[in-house]
Amino acid sequence: MTGWTKEYSEEDGEAAALAIVDSRVSGRQLGPLPDRLRPRSLDDAYRVQHLAHRLLGAGGYGRVGGWKIGCTTVVMQEYLGVEAPVAGAMFRSSMWHGGHRFRVSPPRVLGVECEIAVRVGRTLDRRDEPYGVEEAAQAVSVSMAAIEVVEDRYLDYLSMDVPTQVADDFYHFASVVGEEHEGVDPRSLRDVTSTMSINGEPVGRGQGSDILGDPMVALAWLASTLAQRRTPLLAGDVVSLGSLVKTQWVRAGDVVVVNNDVLGEVRATFDAVSEV
Repeated sequence: MTGWTKEYSEEDGEAAALAIVDSRVSGRQLGPLPDRLRPRSLDDAYRVQHLAHRLLGAGGYGRVGGWKIGCTTVVMQEYLGVEAPVAGAMFRSSMWHGGHRFRVSPPRVLGVECEIAVRVGRTLDRRDEPYGVEEAAQAVSVSMAAIEVVEDRYLDYLSMDVPTQVADDFYHFASVVGEEHEGVDPRSLRDVTSTMSINGEPVGRGQGSDILGDPMVALAWLASTLAQRRTPLLAGDVVSLGSLVKTQWVRAGDVVVVNNDVLGEVRATFDAVSEV
């Protein structure tokens, strides 16, 4: 990764990463970082994010197994006030297949998002020119319905600047993916429709084309961005391409189901933490 923004040193970035990781691991909610430690730009945010990944990996989270892309749909851009895509890592230790039961532990709040996910079959590390949509599609090995579980880790998320949120993997907590489909043409993902329900009640629906007009546009953006940052998409990585439905915050006892008209069903259940 290239150098830091003027007046924001690597030491500042390291201190910011430590504060973010401490909050994430301890369960304490994070308030706005001191002015000196706030990333000055998205470039600085991704550098802090990279430092945080190293700390989290060494602290038991293990290896990064993929990436989430946030704010690829109008509904999410309007909800969070972010006009362009952003990226965060997904660790293998928090990626689940077929379904999963989560524990709801206040004061932090978990939310769910209705996603389309893909797995890439080859490493995309070209830095001399951006990847195109067709190249991105050719790199996809399987496609899946998915639920991204997000976490409000902040005292007041409305007061958190976007670079700090990006440095903290943009709310990512876990990912649950459904059946892997090898025979689905990645270019056809723009035509799929997906619905999300909580306890049997519909809470939203969307179409693949809601994701930047074509989910492969989002994948090409991510591949190009990560390659430029020298943290490329690796063969086997899973990419969650963006939420088709506005984030829904869940409570203990909720059962969340995403049903995709081509990719099938995936579900997540949220249980209360048992009192000791």
